[in-house]
Order: sequence, then C-alpha cells, then structure tokens
Amino acid sequence: MPWIEIELSPQTEWNEDGLEDWALALGAFLMERGTELNPQIRMLPGYHVLQLGDAGIGELRLSSSERLVLLNGFTLKGDTECDFARFVVRFACEMGAVGVCVSSTSFSDRNFWRKLGGVIKPDPVKLEGPIVRSKVAIQQLAKFSLQVTYESKPVLCLEPITCNAHAQGPISLAQRRLEKIYGGHLGFASRLAVHCPWEVSREQWSDLLSYSRLQAFDLLEGMVSSSIR
Repeated sequence: MPWIEIELSPQTEWNEDGLEDWALALGAFLMERGTELNPQIRMLPGYHVLQLGDAGIGELRLSSSERLVLLNGFTLKGDTECDFARFVVRFACEMGAVGVCVSSTSFSDRNFWRKLGGVIKPDPVKLEGPIVRSKVAIQQLAKFSLQVTYESKPVLCLEPITCNAHAQGPISLAQRRLEKIYGGHLGFASRLAVHCPWEVSREQWSDLLSYSRLQAFDLLEGMVSSSIR
C-alpha cells in the first residue's frame, strides 16, 4: 500500500513521558467533535499503540525508537478527520518526532497530505537472495533501542527484553555480563523498521537476527556501562 511521510525538524527530544497526556488530549479532541471515541494506549516494545475505534480514523502508533508517528487505516471522510490530521502533525512536532507516516489509498487523501508537506514513498520490494553476514550491522537508535542495517539501510529494530530462555546460538561474554547485572535471561523483541526498503522473508529475518545478535549485545553492554558510570 502506498504511504506518505511528512518529514519534521523537531526542536526538542522525543518526549515519551507526555504520551498519556497526549491520549487525554486526543480523547478530548474527538469527544468535542462527537465521535464518542475513548482512545487507549497499549504498550509494545518500542511502540505505543493508540486504538481509535471503528469510526474510520484507524490506528495511531508512536514509534519511540524511530521517533515517528504512524497512522494506519486513516481516511479523510470530512472536516473531523482533516482537523484530526492537522492535530496529529502539530502533536508530532511538539513530541519531538522526526516524521509522520500515513498509509494512503485515495488520490484526494494524498493531495491533502501533500499540502501538509507529505512525500509519497516507494513500496518495499522483495529482498532477493540469502543474507550476507558481512553486510549486516548494528547501530543505536534511542535510549537502549537498536537498529539492524543491511547494506547500510534500516531493516529491523531491536528492543531489549527479559525472557525465559536463551535464543539458539552462541552466548557472548557481553550477554552474560548484562544478564548478571539484570538477574535474568535477556533477549530482543524484533520488528521491521519503518523505513525498511524491502519485504523480508522469514528465513532472511532469522538470518538477520542470528548475524546481528552478538553485535547487538556488545553494543548494548557499552550503552549500559556508559549509563551507570
């Protein structure tokens, strides 16, 4: 599905502490316009999901690690939806987001977003061939969130989590040291990066995680060590 991104130039850092206030503000905004929606925040690793009901407004996701506001299933049916769209863009600026991404289906919707500065992004294409280990790298996103890159392009986001068992494969000294600090097994929740240019198969996904896991723990250990000094 085509999607549009409005790139922002934030003047502040990402304000994760203000998300609950944002949910209340959004609820008040929607109630004033008679939608009778009561948005609720659901937290996932690296994401905050705002469920907006079935009134055509869809779902709003806040990607903390990538500093993005994402609108899925959003259609512009009238003045309420247009006002809501402008409200979201203003909110994203105030929250310190670097962009607003919107899935788009109709020509009129795309015209509206273009007027707000939106640019149509190309659809992902299938990633051909097996994953080459030397092309996989890791970089820090926000706080302790990490990004796996392939050929220097974003492909997966990793969020450190506690888990009941180790993933298959070797366990590095960095991972053991971190688990000693936190008193339990550690792993990563993984998800596709918003700006990933490819469609990734399950086998490729597994290889990306396998090739990046040791690098990820090394980088994470350095980040944790710096934060507790």
